[in-house]
Amino acid sequence: MTTPVAARPRRRWLRVALTVLAVAVVAVAATVVYVVRSTPQYRTAFLVDTSDPGSPGGGRDFGALADAVGAAARNTGDRDALSLRRFGGACGEPGNTRELVGSGTGNAHRISAAAHALTPGGKATLNSGLLAAIDDFSGRYPLRASKRNRIVVVTTQGTDGCGGDPAAMNQEVRDRMDALGLQLEFRFVGYRVPAAEQEVLTKLASAVKAAAPQFTQDTAELTAVLQKLVVPTLPEAKPVEVPSQEVSLTACSPGSWEIPAGPLPSLAPSVRLPRQARLPAGAQVYGGYPDNYLIAPAGKTCLVNYYDAAYGGQVSVSDNPEIMEGFGTGLTQSPVDGVEDCSDFGKTAPELLKHLPADVTESACKEKDTGGTVNIPTGVPGLYLGTVRESGFPVVKAMLHTLRFSDKPPAQSSLVCLLPKEQADVCSASLVYFFLQQTTGKNISDADRDRVVSALEAYVRSLP
Repeated sequence: MTTPVAARPRRRWLRVALTVLAVAVVAVAATVVYVVRSTPQYRTAFLVDTSDPGSPGGGRDFGALADAVGAAARNTGDRDALSLRRFGGACGEPGNTRELVGSGTGNAHRISAAAHALTPGGKATLNSGLLAAIDDFSGRYPLRASKRNRIVVVTTQGTDGCGGDPAAMNQEVRDRMDALGLQLEFRFVGYRVPAAEQEVLTKLASAVKAAAPQFTQDTAELTAVLQKLVVPTLPEAKPVEVPSQEVSLTACSPGSWEIPAGPLPSLAPSVRLPRQARLPAGAQVYGGYPDNYLIAPAGKTCLVNYYDAAYGGQVSVSDNPEIMEGFGTGLTQSPVDGVEDCSDFGKTAPELLKHLPADVTESACKEKDTGGTVNIPTGVPGLYLGTVRESGFPVVKAMLHTLRFSDKPPAQSSLVCLLPKEQADVCSASLVYFFLQQTTGKNISDADRDRVVSALEAYVRSLP
């Protein structure tokens, strides 16, 4: 029996259809494989402030900023997608923000070169830069990351130089993200941002549900913070909870110039450190007065002197603590002085102006503050913190000043740690532990606490 002629074309059509289908399946599979392999796990956009800070920004070295951004880019993973965008220029002009290096892998050296080729100028068009950076993530290509998409903002100023309502600008940024349906992670890093502008930048970070900005004062701090931000970490990995540590306590003895006011309070034989404070090797906790615990090298002598029967005193841990001489840690504490404290906090602590004597004006107090104390916002009302940097020391000399207006009476303190460089970790632990004691019973968020701890650790690391 012969096959009908009409069946042959039908079979030929079936073979052609199956062939086309097979080719299509292969093409789709190849496309899927290409997309999967091309999709980065991490995509980071550096948004860099290239505005001219003007005379108030004296000492803000743009070359140092470019160095830090370049180092951070080179520290990323080989498969990370990186891009670079700048902001700064004339208000309302389209060129006041521009993408210099588009997103892609292997961009580290291009980003470093582009950053070093920039020159500062114009106003800080932060809002334009943020909106444009968000739009960079809106298209289908370059591909968004599978694990984390982030914009790292590096700025020398905390406000938009074109004016306007900061709250409205913050909402505009938030609305742009929502309209595009993007899940972006923002990180803000301030480089020598004026203290008066730091609160505005902090509110912007809160508006986009980002961690509090990290404010840095020199290249070492900036580089350390940026590298920590861009090193890939799995978002699903849970942070390790460091347990608190119970350590023995060495009670200090009364000094020779103590004003008689009764014996020093008896102290427990041990104290529990907060989880953020770790006791380095070769260090121990000393118990002072009133209720001040200090971390210092082990085996030293600790003396307590108080020079005000009501409040104020000195705790010194060293080989010769009576005159606070030699390596060790020293703490002085007294009521707020409306004149002397102006040199540290005249521009950053409004409450201080209420404690000025009649012959000292508000402007005179602010003029006395030359910026030698670098303010670290604590997030706690009435608690001010500042680090001081002195050059010319072949050893680590870390200094931390505080104002506490919640105390009765308001108090100020100065903590100094002078140690060889190989014991820098002891100075870092000493400053961190003292700060944590000041927050006991205060309403401070975990993010603010961790931010200040990181800033103090970076400050000690950056000391010459």
